Amino acid sequence: MDLPGTPATLLSVLAMPSPTMNRVLGLPGDAPLSAAALAQIRQVFRERGIPHFWLHAWNTPDSSVLHESLLALGCQRKGAWAKFERGLEDLPALAAEFPYSLRLARADEYGVAGQILADSFSMPLLVPWMEGLAGRPEWQVFFACDDEGTPVATGTLLIDGKDAWLGMGGTLQVAQRRGCQQAMLALRLAAAKAAGCVMVSVEAEAPEPGQAGSSAKNILRAGFRQIGTRQNYLCQS
Repeated sequence: MDLPGTPATLLSVLAMPSPTMNRVLGLPGDAPLSAAALAQIRQVFRERGIPHFWLHAWNTPDSSVLHESLLALGCQRKGAWAKFERGLEDLPALAAEFPYSLRLARADEYGVAGQILADSFSMPLLVPWMEGLAGRPEWQVFFACDDEGTPVATGTLLIDGKDAWLGMGGTLQVAQRRGCQQAMLALRLAAAKAAGCVMVSVEAEAPEPGQAGSSAKNILRAGFRQIGTRQNYLCQS
């Protein structure tokens, strides 16, 4: 939903009360968030039974006013998300030693992708979430499969005209650290180019100082460039 008097958008998923699924993005960085506006946001989440939510602010010099107001209102910094983009003039090659086969998922297999994501992130409701994408032509879901043809990793592509977005990637524990998500990136970039896209974006959790940040590393290795970081502020409803 849009928030009156601001270009921001409030996202909320009742069935998944995590701040990842309940947040506000698009707040203008050059203006403080007022106590009245925060009270309105809190009321929305409180009425929906969501105990905690995120407010996002870009980590740019012209967003300092928003950051200061969020801290003054009692919101807490809780990690950040990095945004990446790349063109499709060239594509990353699939590693020659990759042990799994890759394929496009059928519409009746989207629940399988959801189960992989649910197992990866301990979010069972991602199964019906993914099933709900079946039949929507702008969405494509991909698998990495073992020798028996069983999907062990997944990744999703959203096509929006000349732009594309990568998300909903997960790997079962049995197949982790074997290059699955690097392969998923390469496969989806090729699919985006084949669909006529010219620009692709993706997000990943920004690693804390001293941490490796494997998702961000994979993305950079696939030729993306980081274009910004969005700070998460945790608030109570």
